[in-house]
Amino acid sequence: MAKFDMGAAWEDSVALLKSHTTLTGTIAAVFLFLPSLAVAWFGPAPIEPPQGATLEQISTTFQQNVWQMLPYQLTVAVFAVVGTVAILRLWLSRTATSVGEALAFAARMIPTLIGLQILTGLIVGIGFVLLIIPGLYLIGRLALVSPLVADRGIGNPVDAIRTSWDMTRDNGWAIFFFLLLVTIVIVIIMLILMGVVSVVTGTGPGIGHIVSGFLESALGVAATMVTIAISAAAYRQLATRASTFE
Repeated sequence: MAKFDMGAAWEDSVALLKSHTTLTGTIAAVFLFLPSLAVAWFGPAPIEPPQGATLEQISTTFQQNVWQMLPYQLTVAVFAVVGTVAILRLWLSRTATSVGEALAFAARMIPTLIGLQILTGLIVGIGFVLLIIPGLYLIGRLALVSPLVADRGIGNPVDAIRTSWDMTRDNGWAIFFFLLLVTIVIVIIMLILMGVVSVVTGTGPGIGHIVSGFLESALGVAATMVTIAISAAAYRQLATRASTFE
């Protein structure tokens, strides 16, 4: 099995981000940015634990926040997976594809995408229960499921998971650490920018809430686009090398 080349994957990721910018930017704005921004601006305010709260009260408050945000987060997640696959379709298509065609394809694959989210979430979750390390490894092994659906139109979630597993053999850790390194850089940049904005505008009601919500959504979309590009680049690299050695 060919070894995953991080340098080549990063160069391909940058090339993908620069391609179809108008088309992918439109999809990202509608399906990634606007839903997130709507929740940030109009979603329910977090419930704060009482002053001097006990551990039980803090736990209860956390559960209340999770439950009140769940419908909003699920809606955002559905928009996100459709947008992600549509963007991947544009990047990975071997023929000219319009935004409408990419979105129509992604809409047809919604049942598959929901099934994939559930199955991969369960698999990785079980891995984290088993002392965390297996969960980290599984992230790398399942990183290609979305590109596989976008490129090959695989309708069976189990088949997508099995194919990703086969393609990432001997490369699970390399893909995970590549994703981890990029994530760390993105998080540091986001924390710095959010910190500067919070100092300048504050985070309370009014302009601070509007600006911080806008920036948080924008940075989240940028981070998501980079992650999508990395998964697409990893898929293209491993798919190409696999066909070369067959």
